[in-house]
Amino acid sequence: MENTKIVKKEKNVSNNIFIIVMLIVPIISFLFFYVYINFNSILLAFQVPLYDGLGGFEIGLQNFETVIKQFTNTDDKFFSYLRNTLIYFSQDTFINMPLSLIICYFIYKKIALSKVLRVIIYLPIIMTPTIVSVLFKFMIEAGGPLQAICGTNIALPNTFIQDEQYALKTILTYSIYSGLGARFVLFGGAMNSIDISVIEAGKLDGVGPFRELVSIIVPCIWPTFGTMLLISFTGVFTASGPSLLFDPDGRFGTMSISYWIYTKTTGTGSQPELASATGLVFTLLGLPIVFIVKKLTKITEGN
Repeated sequence: MENTKIVKKEKNVSNNIFIIVMLIVPIISFLFFYVYINFNSILLAFQVPLYDGLGGFEIGLQNFETVIKQFTNTDDKFFSYLRNTLIYFSQDTFINMPLSLIICYFIYKKIALSKVLRVIIYLPIIMTPTIVSVLFKFMIEAGGPLQAICGTNIALPNTFIQDEQYALKTILTYSIYSGLGARFVLFGGAMNSIDISVIEAGKLDGVGPFRELVSIIVPCIWPTFGTMLLISFTGVFTASGPSLLFDPDGRFGTMSISYWIYTKTTGTGSQPELASATGLVFTLLGLPIVFIVKKLTKITEGN
């Protein structure tokens, strides 16, 4: 009896040691890459460099004053960066998400060629984004398939990417196709978990495809849809298209707030303090929006 207790005790100790060892790496990663870095970035927002050659700084609110001046300065390009950010966010939230839901619904209904459609939509997710963007640029550039299809009757620019008139529209067009498959797994899993008797009851009542999607599918998968909507709104001021793949220097009107913050943390003229202050300001601006969306999604789910 005592030997059995000793064996169980040793087994429990071994299990506890194994659990601790397995948790050490993720805990350290969380503490360093999330807690420390985020806390340090908040402190950095209040540090004002002295430029005395010694790397010193003082504590102040000058970084936040600079951010406010950028909001009030109409000549600054900051507003165009904010506009692009909201455009990227709107395109992903109000175009990509509904399109993903609709296409996933047709695949769920097993329409003709649904498996082929699934592969086509999944391709940008499976393949490396760099390869997909290069193929896309080859298709639309001068001498590519798009020009061959349009022929000589339609005058196309030599490049859609290095032209401020077309660059942002080109990236948005690319983002629509490349971003459709990102939510397929969650939408598909939620739809497949719906009780088939609910769908059958709708058919008996003469519900058509559109009515079925709006009145049955969406309410049944609302916890998933509402969560994805909430996650999308958390990035309302950090939304950014694939600018690094198409316009790495941001010279053609595709710069966003998050990309601008990235440029402020790299290179010889970097200003990490200003970047941290900007990020903190937009975090505070985004918090009320997130809480409102969270409240609305809970109300809708309850109804």
